[in-house]
Amino acid sequence: MIGLVVVMHEPLASAMLVCVKHVMGEMPEAFRVLDVPPDEPVDLTVSKIQTLAREVNNSEGVVFLTDLFGATPSNASMKAGLACANMATVLVAGANLPMVLRAISYRDLPISEMAERLVAGGRNGIVSTGTTAPQQQTFNPAETDDSARNQHQQ
Repeated sequence: MIGLVVVMHEPLASAMLVCVKHVMGEMPEAFRVLDVPPDEPVDLTVSKIQTLAREVNNSEGVVFLTDLFGATPSNASMKAGLACANMATVLVAGANLPMVLRAISYRDLPISEMAERLVAGGRNGIVSTGTTAPQQQTFNPAETDDSARNQHQQ
């Protein structure tokens, strides 16, 4: 099972954990979160991330989920992943709740395939429905959207 470490600007990671517990009913195995405060030194953040990665790694690798690519949580996670030479790591930025829930569901896949599904899950979790009544809305997904191929399952 692939380990998951959610690293976000404070208090988003903790809020994500609360949401995951609400939806799942319990704390998932090999799942950790880290809130990054605005004034924390980057080296300390990297060290905390490395510690969490070691806790959740069981030789299949670790996926870091961050909120904003190029910001401190993402940069510190990349540094931590590079420093963990003995484990496979992947960083997926732009995490939202659908992506995190998908990550928990796809942990038995190879790490690169899991990363692809997380990106797709994050995108597919963003939906604009408009303000019309549900009965008058049209279903118009992009051609590459999972729901376009599986409309009968919606």
